[in-house]
Amino acid sequence: MRPAALCLMACLLALGCEAQPLPTQTSLEVAQTVAFVTQNAPPVGFDQGVRFAPIDRNLESLPHWHAQLVIRFEGFLAGSTQPISGTLSADIFSNQVSAERRVVLRAEGDAFAMSEGRNVEGVRLGNTFYFVDQNGACSVATDDPNRRRVAELNIGDLIGGVRLAQHTYGRKTERAMALWQYGFLPSDVDLPLIAPTQGGTISVLSGDLWIAPSLNAVADYTLTVRLESALVPIFQGNTQLSGTLTITYRLVESGTLYNIAIPFGC
Repeated sequence: MRPAALCLMACLLALGCEAQPLPTQTSLEVAQTVAFVTQNAPPVGFDQGVRFAPIDRNLESLPHWHAQLVIRFEGFLAGSTQPISGTLSADIFSNQVSAERRVVLRAEGDAFAMSEGRNVEGVRLGNTFYFVDQNGACSVATDDPNRRRVAELNIGDLIGGVRLAQHTYGRKTERAMALWQYGFLPSDVDLPLIAPTQGGTISVLSGDLWIAPSLNAVADYTLTVRLESALVPIFQGNTQLSGTLTITYRLVESGTLYNIAIPFGC
């Protein structure tokens, strides 16, 4: 082969090599993003938004569960500079199949106009209800609607829930549950706990929601709300409050058969 032909072939081979594009940084980043989204997307049925209003929706479909709730207020009586605070907490144990339930309520702080904290307990065993007052005295409460309400407490009646939330691709495993994080708009928060007043304001400052798709239930929910001249009946009845309200809800676990018995003294 002539030298000119060899030269031409060498040029063609060189051009052929140069014609093969190398992966760009942008395409690598896109691939990494797609991989991240694929690996962290929630299961089918939970990838187009979720609705948990009330927040304890679907718990009744679980055979057993234990949930905790803490509601805390720090602020003032509207128009006053005297600080007040209060915390209401609840532990709820449920054996749904056997219609057994135990609820322990604790209230403390001057927001309740109490000099010291109070604990009360409600227990349901089938169709029989028991109530343990702040002094530890137990009574059968089957025919007393006010005392029955403790054992029948629904978390959603106090703190409402989220009407619509979208997944954020955050995920983790806690308490033997695979959890996905969801975000929501302040306008999608349902808050039956708070009653607005004329001229008052209610502002959602922050919130967080984690869902356990395997249970179709909320695993964790936190919310911080700023109040200006609003009513929070569980704390001060019809007295207007200004300050910060913090809500923390947690599904501690499910699947354990709890020993829910007649309270001592009944």
